[in-house]
Amino acid sequence: MTKKKLFDSRRDGEQAASALLDWYDRVRRPFPWRGTTDPYKIWISEVMLQQTQTSRAADYYLRWTGLFPTAEALARAPEEDVLKAWEGLGYYGRARNLLAAAKVIAGTLGGRLPESYEGLLALPGVGPYTAGAVASIAFGLPVPAVDANGKRVFSRLLDLENPVDRSAGEETIREAFALLLSHDRPGDFNQAVMELGATLCLPRSPKCGKCPLSGICRARERGTVLLRPVFSGKEKGETAEGKMIVLLREGKAFLRKRPSRGLWAGFEEFPWEAPPAEPPLPPALSQAEGADFGLIRCSFTRWRITLRVVIVPAQDGMEQNTPGGRWAGGDELASLPLPSGSARVRKMLFRAGLIACPSRRPEAGAE
Repeated sequence: MTKKKLFDSRRDGEQAASALLDWYDRVRRPFPWRGTTDPYKIWISEVMLQQTQTSRAADYYLRWTGLFPTAEALARAPEEDVLKAWEGLGYYGRARNLLAAAKVIAGTLGGRLPESYEGLLALPGVGPYTAGAVASIAFGLPVPAVDANGKRVFSRLLDLENPVDRSAGEETIREAFALLLSHDRPGDFNQAVMELGATLCLPRSPKCGKCPLSGICRARERGTVLLRPVFSGKEKGETAEGKMIVLLREGKAFLRKRPSRGLWAGFEEFPWEAPPAEPPLPPALSQAEGADFGLIRCSFTRWRITLRVVIVPAQDGMEQNTPGGRWAGGDELASLPLPSGSARVRKMLFRAGLIACPSRRPEAGAE
């Protein structure tokens, strides 16, 4: 698939881009980041949008920019506060990268984000999509920002048979994207493609009759819309079952600390096991008897985990052989950043009244 084969003429491409932007001007949703020209806030929104649905990201964005309104404010913040603000979005490495990049911006760039694609790409944790989105939206540079929505839209426009998660397919999509990209309104164009993928060009139930690009969509013409995009064969995720132990004593819960490297590095959590995804707990914990508190499910890397939560009244010495473990009461427990599974259990504990949290709402910080 070459660029010459995408449109019958350059004029067709220009008309398609114009139709897309006209559609976007009419229907775009009023998210809070669309009302700002602040490159820092645009950057934060784009990173969050890679983690969660657009509607859900709005609350996180408003909370984050209230806590850390500038790159300098973020750079000064303790890591624990940053992770707490990110809690519930998952993949905490992104939050740590935001903090690391903010320190670079505040320390060596005068508090301002780089105004070039290459400069943005050099920041910790910034990849091609984020750099393209910020460069186009904040600085008006004609750079494609190709996310999952963009890949789906263009794979259908091209009726692309190559897998979109392989280099050949990705390169073809970027070339086609760059050809169609509006140089007058690159930021709006990139957002219009995202909006189209999120609202009309849906994975399973596309609304082709309302699409402003239906006239140039080869997949619609050929009846292959639901066959695009194509993905390469990937290993299916593995499953594991286990349990999470919640030790309670005098209104406090026991937390262990994870190792400084690896999954959720350095985080505190309720002890759990799910071999082979997570090693067995010490026998004093693993074999402890208690009350069934329900099931939770969580996912990470290739694993899909189901854990039975057990409430155990702690006996002396039960928490021994758990390096870095400690007891936390309600207020402190509410303020800590926890991995997703433990955050859900914390919410359950507060709601059930098993741990009191007088100074915060029971749902605070939980997923």
